[in-house]
Amino acid sequence: MKKVNDVSLFPTSKFRKVILFFGILVGLLFVCRFFDFVSLYFESPYGHYHFPKNREIPFFRLGEKEIGKMGEFGTRIGNWNKNSQCKYLLLGDSQVFGSGIFWKDTFPEILNRETKCSWINLGIPGFTLENELSLYRTIRTHISFDRVYLFVYGNDIFETGDTPDYLHFVKRQYWYFRALSFLFPEQTRIHLKNKYFESIQKRMEVELGKIAKLNNQVSPNSQINKENFVTLKGLFNLSPDYLRGSLDTKSYAATNFNRWHRILRQFNGNILSDKKELVMVYIPLEIEYDPKMFQIYKEIGFVMDSRWLDSDSEFITDLKIISKEERIPLIDLRESMRFRTDLLQSGDIHLNESAHRMIANTLKQSL
Repeated sequence: MKKVNDVSLFPTSKFRKVILFFGILVGLLFVCRFFDFVSLYFESPYGHYHFPKNREIPFFRLGEKEIGKMGEFGTRIGNWNKNSQCKYLLLGDSQVFGSGIFWKDTFPEILNRETKCSWINLGIPGFTLENELSLYRTIRTHISFDRVYLFVYGNDIFETGDTPDYLHFVKRQYWYFRALSFLFPEQTRIHLKNKYFESIQKRMEVELGKIAKLNNQVSPNSQINKENFVTLKGLFNLSPDYLRGSLDTKSYAATNFNRWHRILRQFNGNILSDKKELVMVYIPLEIEYDPKMFQIYKEIGFVMDSRWLDSDSEFITDLKIISKEERIPLIDLRESMRFRTDLLQSGDIHLNESAHRMIANTLKQSL
């Protein structure tokens, strides 16, 4: 029987070193990814932006200018009673802030006038859940309060993801961030998002400086033709999957929803540790209640799902599940807004005075 002596059947010393090298790289990648995943469940510095602190800022409603006073945290100062026995923090985006309407007509100011409690409006246009958590961590030891109302808008999942504006920001960063994102994808992303929010802060101050020089006769939104829907068409060109990226949380938007849900758990954990109560309030997208707007989005070209209007999206279904599992009360404003076509400002997606009155009434009934 012939003995086999062919050394080519066995890996050479050089080849073994190559295998060992790549094995170490794979192991290092695994360790880095593991720590990246585990670290997501600890406190993360998400960051936020704000209006210029302790300043007066002009806002516009149909061409008429209204001056708003900003406080020490860069949020607008409302007419709430500091000595009231019940104080509630309201966290959200432009829908909570009341973009496009006079301050007195916003639902927090209505509640300040019509209830014995103080409703502290901390909403800032463009805010995401990361921003809201960061702002809460900033003010939690400086303001006395009993309860936090977290207003969840229908596009929150989309805004938590990699929006076109954020991706444009990332492309302008140094090359080594790409290497870090390969090893620590989520932590690098959180760092870049923090830097991104800092860039928004700088842009906001520049734009507000320009607006401050305007006279009373101009409002950026007042000249938009209602039937043109320029903003929505621009949104479609930038993000044709905007609606799916907001509402299809079990499929198209699953990754961003998981990120959002993780941040919500951190948020709720912070509030429970402060011995306060969290209440979620869902403000639906217009295509979830307004049949006219549903048709407009469809004609523009967005991929639509009739369930969004007629029943429940995946997002609101998940919110209801989270509400039960985490024992967070949920107020679903769709119940009052269903099939109404009179709740939006002319040529805009922001809620009008009628909608804010409706929200105020709903919150009063929930007390």
